[in-house]
Amino acid sequence: MGQSMNRLKPPTGIIPQATLAPELWLAIFEHLPFRTLHDVTLTCQSFRRLAQPLLFRSLTFCPYSLDNNNQRFIHRLETVERTKQRIQFCSSARIAHAVRECKLYPRYIVGAVLNQKIAYNVILDILLDTLPLFVNLQSLSSMFVDLSQSQVLKLCALRSLGSLFLGNCTVEHVQSLSSPKLQVANLTIICDNKIVLENSQNSHGLSVFSPDHIRSVSIINPATASYFLNNFIGNASQGLLQLRRLTLPCDLEVVRALRPLLHLIPELAELKFARPSQMRYNLPKDEEFSLSAHTYPLKPLSKYQGPHQLLRHFVRPGALEHLNLWSTCPESIDGSMNFMELNGVLVGGDELVRACDPEVLRTVQILELSVTQVNSLMLQAICTRFPILRSLYMYAARGFFPDAATQAWDLEVITDALLTLPLPSTIQSLRLSSYSAVSRSGITTEDRLARRKRDLRIKYPNLTFVSLDESDINLTWDRNRVFHY
Repeated sequence: MGQSMNRLKPPTGIIPQATLAPELWLAIFEHLPFRTLHDVTLTCQSFRRLAQPLLFRSLTFCPYSLDNNNQRFIHRLETVERTKQRIQFCSSARIAHAVRECKLYPRYIVGAVLNQKIAYNVILDILLDTLPLFVNLQSLSSMFVDLSQSQVLKLCALRSLGSLFLGNCTVEHVQSLSSPKLQVANLTIICDNKIVLENSQNSHGLSVFSPDHIRSVSIINPATASYFLNNFIGNASQGLLQLRRLTLPCDLEVVRALRPLLHLIPELAELKFARPSQMRYNLPKDEEFSLSAHTYPLKPLSKYQGPHQLLRHFVRPGALEHLNLWSTCPESIDGSMNFMELNGVLVGGDELVRACDPEVLRTVQILELSVTQVNSLMLQAICTRFPILRSLYMYAARGFFPDAATQAWDLEVITDALLTLPLPSTIQSLRLSSYSAVSRSGITTEDRLARRKRDLRIKYPNLTFVSLDESDINLTWDRNRVFHY
């Protein structure tokens, strides 16, 4: 009996024949977290062959080091040899097909002694030569990596790429490109170093990108954004027909450059303006252009993120679903809106604020607002203008005003408003968040709050209190099932 039982046991390290096919095991392994996947590779040889390549789906390399003055160098020759061995392993036939993401991030070394005997770009050249071996590479990110013309041409050997992120990178402009242009779907350029942009020939090498394949562009630096608009989109013979998402800095010159080019991006569905660290002017200040004056038919946006001052210039009614609003008024240092400004934007009646078109707001389902304080009158205006709202997020950026001990909101007032206001029947989530707020204390307040919670459960049987306090009010409505308390 014991011998027959032993014959039924499969040999160690071999997947039993009656189990799942390797393709199914691989599909399961792809959903495991990194630590669990590492444990799977230690189970048996078969699982190791299947799962080990998945451990290298995301790679990070250090092409060189940077000192205090941002000078590039490689400190030791051993670093080159060790990195070459790692690159050779990752680019082997067994591993390379699993690589999906590659990051090139230099390392800062304070007080290092520069080694002039080693060319600082030797590892970077090897990496760029190796990238085409990662046949399934989808994303490439670089920070503080400078690319010469020859290195840019090596990058073009990838032919296509899902996402390319360039952070504070100087990429030389290629005058004559014989090889096919790089087909990038999602392009992100972040630059906070003005020196990089002083030479117009650098311009982040935009000439190497194919305008026919870009679906998303995010550029935060105003000078780079202006160059992209005037020289890349403006010189594209047929425009950017695939561009769906565009993020630009909230800068007056950038806005002026974008307006006459809208007809060159006919499929644009999402427009975002990045909020500056400090407001410097009311944007736009003296502009009179409007969408009605545009000679080309424009597709309505489905998502807009930016100041309410620009909403009427770029958003047509009929399709807007996601709206994120803030302000460029100089009085608002952080972009938050007070009650009078927000009420003027939504309802009107303020000579200093232009009201939004009610037809634009009528289709919004997701609303995000940056405000100084939340009160019941704000919620009343929101209920009036957004009849099919599903999600509301209001962020009180300061919590306290500098000239008064006013809280970001009064918890009892907000709960009373929820009991009396005609919230849209479509609402599923309401969140109020504050940077700093003082929580209330006391038995009387807690008793009143408990009664209001009970009343809210009666009025909204599908309501869940994820959080309900001074620092964060987070409520959700579950449409699929009724909660029992």
